[in-house]
Amino acid sequence: MRSAIAFLLGLMTLGLAQAKNIPIEDFAKKSQFKSAKISPDGEHVAFTYEDGSQVNLAVMNLKSKEITISFEAGEEREVIMFFWANNERVVMLQENITGWLDGAPKESELVAGNIDGTRRSLLWDFQRSNIETVSVLDSDPEKILVGKYHWSERDVKLHRFDVYKGELYYSTDSPRPVGGEDASIRTIDVDLNDVPRVALEYDPRDADDINDDISRLHIKNKFGDWQTLKLPKNREKPPVVLGVGFNKDNTKFYFRSNYDLDYEGPLGLFVLDTEDQSIEKLFRHPDASVLAPIRGSEGEVIGAYYEPGYPSYYYLEDKEVAAEVQFHKSLRASFKGARVFTTNYSDDGRLTIASVSSDRSAGDFYLFNRETNKAKYIASSMPHIKPRQMSIVEPFVMQARDGLKMYGQITIPKGKELKDLPMVVYPHGGPYGVTDYWGFDWRAQLLANRGYLVLQLNYRGSGNYGTEFRNAGYGEWGAKMQDDLADATLWAIKQGYADKDRVCMHGISYGGYASMHAAVRHPDLYQCVIPEAGIYDIRLQWDKADSFRNASEAVKNAYLKRYYSSSEDEVLKERSPAFNADKVKVPVFLIHGEDDIRVPIENAYVMEEALKKAGKEVKTYYREDGHGFENVDYRIESFEKIFDFLEEHIGK
Repeated sequence: MRSAIAFLLGLMTLGLAQAKNIPIEDFAKKSQFKSAKISPDGEHVAFTYEDGSQVNLAVMNLKSKEITISFEAGEEREVIMFFWANNERVVMLQENITGWLDGAPKESELVAGNIDGTRRSLLWDFQRSNIETVSVLDSDPEKILVGKYHWSERDVKLHRFDVYKGELYYSTDSPRPVGGEDASIRTIDVDLNDVPRVALEYDPRDADDINDDISRLHIKNKFGDWQTLKLPKNREKPPVVLGVGFNKDNTKFYFRSNYDLDYEGPLGLFVLDTEDQSIEKLFRHPDASVLAPIRGSEGEVIGAYYEPGYPSYYYLEDKEVAAEVQFHKSLRASFKGARVFTTNYSDDGRLTIASVSSDRSAGDFYLFNRETNKAKYIASSMPHIKPRQMSIVEPFVMQARDGLKMYGQITIPKGKELKDLPMVVYPHGGPYGVTDYWGFDWRAQLLANRGYLVLQLNYRGSGNYGTEFRNAGYGEWGAKMQDDLADATLWAIKQGYADKDRVCMHGISYGGYASMHAAVRHPDLYQCVIPEAGIYDIRLQWDKADSFRNASEAVKNAYLKRYYSSSEDEVLKERSPAFNADKVKVPVFLIHGEDDIRVPIENAYVMEEALKKAGKEVKTYYREDGHGFENVDYRIESFEKIFDFLEEHIGK
């Protein structure tokens, strides 16, 4: 992985222009434009946008630039996925906006409406059973192909689904499992002609022994018959197998998997020849998983995207995709230093929407015409952000004290020498499966704009680096996961980037917990901590939070053992900052939403009380908001106080 850090150090002697303070409001504002897709005929663009406490969908006429319709998701709800069913109708999945580790119902609904405002309807409420879109049927504009699953049926089965009436029509072209009585078909993939071609069967065999589980691929041959192929495995646990798509002539099926590894490592890209059933590994990064396919104008797979540090791309070398690969490379060349995706294409392949983002840009959307080879700007996620005023983000790699390799990134204040800077360690929430990817992070950029070096680490338990890396975090809340953050802090100090006497930690949710526990487990490493919406009394959290409020004791204890290694009070108190306030040596600034149901504010109350009882310095900022402030005014006010707090304890 390339790194510009050493290069940047060489530039510092030249003297870089001092960055000006940008208003907090510019960073705290919500993104106005989130995602976009072009209609099949290329005449309209549907896009999602934030409006207060909801994420809605609107449609814009490309010729007139007028908004023809807006579909409201409802308060505290969001459109999380949408697609064009045909030129007149969009289908969207709407859910409740929820937080980390959330056991609260999402109340998913599949909703559709015509772009002239007519025939709005609820198609599916997901209480009956689950459906997942498999393909938009070009042969029938009123229907799509879905996979339907119900707990009582076990197998996923294909159905045609009417996007006007919400009615299902069973398709008989679904394979049957060939394993034991508990075997089931988990996924079915169709080719570019919407013909079911590959299905994944999971066979648990002995229900009490996960190590004998088997995964099988069902493959439809050229005669239309389903055949089975048992995937070999080089370890005890069953592999991950995720379909990606087909090539142009539908003879090759691409999928992501780790079935070939003797450990639960990162996902690579594989190709299955549907005629001779041979499998070939095409690509795998040694640490980071393949994340998503890159598709051509007809939906064919032309490569894959992965991100070990910087955005990275792998392209197929087949001659049949050479033109599409070249087009994608030319898009990237047009937006150097950015992450570039095409969201979808018009039916004739002439037009596409390009999503372009970077460490200094929250995201721009362009309409690209392949005939004229020209891109037309559509909109920006945060148009008030000026990329040239933002700070660069540089990835790094380090080893934890036990030798585990970890990736992270630093946001370097614009105009500052990368030497002995005041630093804010900013751990992500989650924690399991969540990843800090290279890109624009408004909090990190805001902190960097005020002169603070910002460090983000994908500590053990994070996503993107394989199941084994994620599982390494189980049982390690407040233990090795906390040590990882300390090791990253020490790494930045050793490199000479951070001043050892000017370091603070600030995070939200799990990051809030980690920030508070940093002052407990490593009391001499940080000069202050700013925990927000964090868990400080583990038992209280599991009893009061919406996630497990109604769960049985058995379920609660199972989660406690997974996350903290034990459900015994002695261990939970050791990992709970509220029971260890006497160990804290540095000033604490607690931030919390009074209406937070993910992590109830009682956590902050008991932490504040414990700190005061122990005679420790603590400030608070509580407001009527949820898990992480949605109210922009509260975001602004909280950061005004954060900067006062940072300036007091680690300087400007």
